[in-house]
Amino acid sequence: MNQKLFSHLQLREIFHLEFLRWLARKIKVKYYALKGGVNLRFFFHSFRYSEDMDLDAQGIRVEVLKEVVMKILQSLVFQENLMPFGITKVVPPDIRKAKQTKTTQRFKVHLISSSGEDLFTKIEFSRRGFGGTVNVETVNFDILRTYKLAPLIVPHYDVISAITQKVEALATRTIIQPRDIFDLYILIPQYSSHKREEVKINSAKLTKAYENVFEIGFEWFRDTVISYLSIEDQLLYSSPPSWEEIRLKVANFINELRR
Repeated sequence: MNQKLFSHLQLREIFHLEFLRWLARKIKVKYYALKGGVNLRFFFHSFRYSEDMDLDAQGIRVEVLKEVVMKILQSLVFQENLMPFGITKVVPPDIRKAKQTKTTQRFKVHLISSSGEDLFTKIEFSRRGFGGTVNVETVNFDILRTYKLAPLIVPHYDVISAITQKVEALATRTIIQPRDIFDLYILIPQYSSHKREEVKINSAKLTKAYENVFEIGFEWFRDTVISYLSIEDQLLYSSPPSWEEIRLKVANFINELRR
């Protein structure tokens, strides 16, 4: 396998995929659900890569989950499985300093590439309960084929839940994130077959989300999102008119939800 074929973003993605594979072997899928950008990549055709991976967890004790995750990250076999892709070492977090509470469990990881580069990624479990409908499905075969990986089944939030979570984030974050707008842009076409009333968000939050769409200028989008796209997609979206089109599509979608 030619290690040079994989970018920094792809190396993180390979790590996320294989971590989820090992997690499924250790913990029943009813106890966790994939969310955020990685969920959109693996199940909803998103072309935005994610540096970090977010999940929800419930019904499993903090100490049990911590022990499972650390054993995976420290496993020599797990690390050896990543070597053919160009990840020569996985550096687990110092668990004495890692956030491990009843609401959040955070694992900061460093991936050392075959060229000696230190790539940061983070796995974070929120323990506030599930926030939507969880489906147990196979990761998109197109992504698995890119890395010649075997099929992988993962519990994850469905499209209605993903949209709801993104609109909520756009309305309530202290600092508005351009990625929330971009992710909604990705999700909108996949929502066309669903009834509008299935998204349950109060009108005040919808109004706030709509207003926040227009608070983000092109420069902020360029500086925080573009680098997480492939080179080909960077060329397509690296212009103010592209960002304006994205904002208008998302604003119109949110406006429809308000009716």
